[in-house]
This record gives sequence, structure tokens and C-alpha cells, in this order.
Amino acid sequence: MEQENLQQAEELQNNEQLSSDTLNDETQNEVSVQGQPTPIEKTPEKEVPVWDFSSFNTDEIISHMKALIDDFPVQRLKVLDSLPQVFEAQYQKEYDKALAEYTKDGSPAETFDYQDNSKERFYSVYRTYREKKTEFYKKLEEEKEQNLKDKLQIIEELKDLIQHEESLNKTYQDFKNLQDRWRNTGMVPQAQANNLLETYHHHVENFFNYVKINKELRDLDLKKNLDAKNTLIEQATALLEDNNVGNAFRQLQSLHAQWKEIGPVAKEHQEEAWNRFKEVTDKINDAYHKFFDTLREEQENNLKLKEEICRKLEEYAALNIEKISDWNTAADGVLALQEEWKHAGTIPIKERNRLYKRYRAACDAFFNKKRQYFQEIQNMQSQNLAKKIALCEKVEAIKESTDWRPTTSKIIEYQREWKTIGPVPKKVSNKIWNRFRSACDYFFDRKSELAKNLNADQVKNLELKKALIEEVRNFQLTGNTDEDIETLKAFQTRWAEIGFVPIKEKDAVQTEFRKLINAHFDLLDIDEFDKNIERFKSKINTFDNSDDKVSKIIQEREKLVNKIKQLETDLHAWENNIGFFSKSNKSEGLIREFTAKIENARHKLSLMQEKLKLIDGMI
Repeated sequence: MEQENLQQAEELQNNEQLSSDTLNDETQNEVSVQGQPTPIEKTPEKEVPVWDFSSFNTDEIISHMKALIDDFPVQRLKVLDSLPQVFEAQYQKEYDKALAEYTKDGSPAETFDYQDNSKERFYSVYRTYREKKTEFYKKLEEEKEQNLKDKLQIIEELKDLIQHEESLNKTYQDFKNLQDRWRNTGMVPQAQANNLLETYHHHVENFFNYVKINKELRDLDLKKNLDAKNTLIEQATALLEDNNVGNAFRQLQSLHAQWKEIGPVAKEHQEEAWNRFKEVTDKINDAYHKFFDTLREEQENNLKLKEEICRKLEEYAALNIEKISDWNTAADGVLALQEEWKHAGTIPIKERNRLYKRYRAACDAFFNKKRQYFQEIQNMQSQNLAKKIALCEKVEAIKESTDWRPTTSKIIEYQREWKTIGPVPKKVSNKIWNRFRSACDYFFDRKSELAKNLNADQVKNLELKKALIEEVRNFQLTGNTDEDIETLKAFQTRWAEIGFVPIKEKDAVQTEFRKLINAHFDLLDIDEFDKNIERFKSKINTFDNSDDKVSKIIQEREKLVNKIKQLETDLHAWENNIGFFSKSNKSEGLIREFTAKIENARHKLSLMQEKLKLIDGMI
């Protein structure tokens, strides 16, 4: 087409020269063979920052996304299209970390309340971006359609120029105005762009044929087009210094679009200009393709690395762990792999969804098992807590008791039971232990305080009992049995009236006293039955000054009842045996033996029954 324009211009030069009356000097300087736009210097656009959003936390992702939306047009922010996936991954990581922190002391996962509104804030800002983007492209399409209508109208007006009968100056000025309108009209739908441009150039050529522009004017326009294309070559050459290969490649496409809009240049410069432009283009394209070849290689290596990370995570997820310490060690290993995943770089787009699902599934499987394990631990600890609360309530119910000995035994028993119960939730461990210990300490502090107060009296009582023991030791029977019995009973009464003695001395002095009393009773001129009764009275009378009197009386009664039952059973058996023996002629010896045993047993039975009466009289 450029060659045809040159031929048409040469024919015009040979056939007719335009006079100065027809075309003034100013017009000559402005004529353009193909409607070449005058190059306009553009203020360089501010570079969109290249950020690795996967290295940001959720708050940083939101703030950086908002900064991009506020500072740059939405059509330059394609990086935001895939941001929800990055955000969701980071949000899940922060959630898992917070949950792990909450549950590491045994807290139940179902009570975890994650107080974080970053997801609502993120999608609120992201909706703003999507709405702006939708609005931009909707408006852009509307503008393209309108631009198409405007350019079609310009072509129609361009076609009409050759029908005008005004002066060439006026017609040419109209032509220049149409060129300006064409240049200032924006993009049209891509489907119509090439046909529209060809139609426009066709009618521009028709116009030049119509006006038979002179060679000088044509050469001037060709020079202007050459200058414009040289400017584009210089701009393309400058892109070789841009370290951002992707940005250089995109700007190169813009320069190519401008190149197509510029009209023809002189034939002798066509090939040289195009070769220079193509040389720079090839270098930028080579750098671009090399960059992406390197990027693809890196992504393949990253893919292998992330595949290995997934394999290790799946091994962790398959473990059967029984100890808390082992769970914590494994969790540290998983978190380390997650951190390694974060810094492993990008992988081929076609693999991203598949591999991320595998990664997420392995992580979820591990943490779900861990969560289930700690839930079981939590349930066990809750049961232990209930047991320990019950023990606290038992101790609190008896801590005011003054029945010192049995209460002391019960509390010690509760303390032993406490030791057998396993751990409780860490957050209440100290609280429940302090409650139990406080109740125990309260009782034992009261007991210790009482012991301090009683100590002096007990020492005095010990001296009194030792003095009474010496008095009993030195006592001589008078020979008057009734009088001696009364004296011995008086000794026992005085002994019972003396209060408590130190616990470590109690058994020794009591044993010595009873031994002396029983020795005197043994010397009395009374039958053995009465002696036994008196000795028994001496024994049970010592219960009066015992701090566990009731317990001792009950124990003594139970022993008597059991002996009585056993003796009655034996008597019944022996009496039956005598009935069998009486039928035999050779059983006289056995009968005598069993008769003696029965008499002796009946005597013992009477003695024990009398003792039981004495015991029952004390209750």
C-alpha cells in the first residue's frame, strides 16, 4: 500500500503542480500521506509493584490489595484475580495456628472461638475490585462500540470529501480535521479493527488521488512518518534496559500497534526502518521467551519440591501417635513443612489446584487426627476433674469435724485416692488442687491447733496416770474380797477420769495399767468367771478417755458377736455329734470328750454374753 501511495504521488507530480493559491505553505507542512499521527510524549506510567502475596499475613494481603486498587487502574491489576486462593490458604494457616495454640494446653477444640474478621474485610475489598473491573470493561465495551460508530462516520465523511466543490485549502483542512478526529477516537471492538483500518486507509488513498498532492508534500509526510517510526525504534531500544521482562514485552505490543497506525515511509527507508524495529523486537521477544523458559524450569523444580512436601505430610497424617509429646513433635514437623511450602515458589498453573488440594488434604488429615486425640484427652481430663471435685466436696463436708481420728483416716484415704486420679485440664489444675489442699489443710490446721492446746494438759495427765500406775503397783490386797474389788474399781474409775495423754505414750501406759489391775484380780478369792468379767470391765473402762471411743466399742462388740455366733455353731455341731456317738458301743471316750467341750463352751458362751451386755450398756 505504501508503494501504491508513492506511485500515486509521483503521477500527481508529473501531471499537475498545485499552485500556492491552491495550497498555502502552512498546509504543505501539515499534509500526511496516510493520516500519520504526530508522536505524543507520554508521561511514563507508574509501575505496579510486584509483591509475593503468599508471604503476607491476612492483614497485609488486605492492606496491599487495597493500596493497589486505590493507586492503579483495575485493568492493570490482573494479579488480584487469583488473590482469593492465596488469601484462603493464609487464612486457613492462621486459623490452624490459632487453634493449635488454643488446644495445646488441652482446651477442647469445639470451644475455640476464632475472633478474626479478616475474611469479611478481604471479600469486601475484593468485591470493590471486581465491581470496578466489571464497570471498567462494561464502559470500555460501550466506548468501543461508540468509537466504532464514530470512525464509521469519519469514513463516510472522508468518502464525501471528494464530492466537495470548495477550494483545495478548505477540502484539505476538512481532511486534516477528519484525521485528527480519527486519531483522537479510541479503540474499537477487535473483530472490526483490521477491516476498519483498511477501509480508512483506502479512502485516505482515494482522497490523495483526488487532490493530486504534489511530490514535495508527499516527501514531507513520508519524512514525518519515518521520524515517528524512528521514535518508536528508540522507545523499543530503551525497553532492552528494563529489568522487568514482562513489562517490556507488554509495552512492545503497544509500540507495534502504534507502528501499524503510522503511514508509509520513503521506499529507500522502508526495509532499513523495519529491520531495525524487528531487530529490537526479536531481542525483547528472545529475552521474554528465555525468561519464561527459565521460569518454567524453576516451576518444574518447585513442583518436585512441593510433591515431596506433600508426601512427607501424608506420612505424618498416617502416623498412629499415642503420646502428647509425640503429637507436639509431629505438629512441629508439619508446621515446618508448611513453612517450607510457603517459600517453595510457584508451580505450573495446570498443577496448582491439584497439588494444593493434596497439600490441604494431608494437613487437614493430620490436624483432624490430632484434634480427635486431644478431644479424647479432654474427655478423660473432664472425668478426672469430676472425680477430684467430688473428693473436694467430701473433704469440705467433714473439715469442721471434731471426731479427729476417723476424720483424719478418711482425709488421708481421700488424699491417696487423689493421687490415683489422672490429670485434669491445665487451666483448672491449680484451682482444683488449691481447693482440695485448702480443705485438707483447714482440718489438719484445726487439729494441730487443738493438739498444741492439749499438749500441756496431756503431759500433766501422763504424770497423773504414771502416779496412779505406781499406786496400783504398790497396792496390797487386804484379804477382804469385796473391799479389794471396790478398791480396784476405784483405781479404774480414777484412770478413766484422767484425760488424754500424748498419743505416743498412750498404749504403753494403758497396757501397763491393765496388766497391773488384771494381776490383782487374778489374786482375788473369786471364781474365774467373775475375774474375767472384772478384767473385761477394766479393759472397756479404758475406752472412756480414748478419742476413738465409739469406734473401739463397736469393734469390740463385733468381735464378741462373731465369737458368740461361732461358739453357738460349734455347740450345735457337737451336740449333734453326741447323738450319733450314743448309738455306738465303743463311743464312751468320745462322748466324754465332747461333753467336756460342750460344758466348757457353754461356760465361755455365758461369759461372752455377759461381756456383750456390758458393751451394750456403754452404747
